[in-house]
Amino acid sequence: MSLDWPFFDAHHRQLADELETWAATHLGERDTTDTDAACRALVSDLGRDGWLRHAVGGQKVGGFSETIDTRAICLIRETLARHLGLADFAFAMQGLGSGAITLFGSDEQKNRYLPGVSDGALIAAFALSEPEAGSDAAALRCSARLEGSEYVLTGTKTWISNGGIADFYTVFARTGGEGGPDGISAFIVDADTPGLEVTERIEVIAPHPLATLEFRECRVPRTQLLGEPGKGFPIAMDTLDLFRTSVAAAAVGFARRAFAEALSHVTSRAMFGRTLGDFQLTKAKLADMATAIDASALLT
Repeated sequence: MSLDWPFFDAHHRQLADELETWAATHLGERDTTDTDAACRALVSDLGRDGWLRHAVGGQKVGGFSETIDTRAICLIRETLARHLGLADFAFAMQGLGSGAITLFGSDEQKNRYLPGVSDGALIAAFALSEPEAGSDAAALRCSARLEGSEYVLTGTKTWISNGGIADFYTVFARTGGEGGPDGISAFIVDADTPGLEVTERIEVIAPHPLATLEFRECRVPRTQLLGEPGKGFPIAMDTLDLFRTSVAAAAVGFARRAFAEALSHVTSRAMFGRTLGDFQLTKAKLADMATAIDASALLT
């Protein structure tokens, strides 16, 4: 990673150097067999040592700065992804799960949730996708009706990262309208709220906490509404937009790790009295890989 590019400041270079040292020390030999336990431990460690402060906005509630620095997020995700994919996941989901609170939460909501996200005491999750509303998120059917001082949520969410281990979920449900983005509202739902159940744990090739959630007449106080009623879809999109660039940065981190593994192999694999890396075609392929990775980083 080149940190001499003009869009990085001195504190970004310091951040990258310090995180590289931390990751090399804390992530190399980590056991991730029990994915849930490993993810909880990673959140705890990232919080304890101050890295999750960058996933939260607002210094009074544990953030590193008043607003989330996208460049810092990209550097952190690229570095963590290069060392351990689950560490990148743990960091990113803390930001995504709480991002709507950073951007749109009331002072009370920020004070209640963000310090715990920052220090790793609380695990956050972002619950938008549904069985028939993934890429077309505005087609969601999960509903929330207002009864007195409570909203009553009913419906299903699936492919929810941190599902099953989160302490709270940012949930998007329809409070009005006849479809599309209008009439969707955002809520903070604590994981122990009656009527909220984790009904399925989803297994994927790269193991990480992932689940289906059912809301069965799940009652949440009106004070758990994020922003204005019916304005939840812009909240979801703004939260996703804040972290979209960092997804590419994580991919660059994975690519850098793959390149490092390839380089290690070709410089140690002996054949015909030389190493695989001594062959001209191998050198050309490595050069193409390195060029593509740096080009991807610049595009990010």
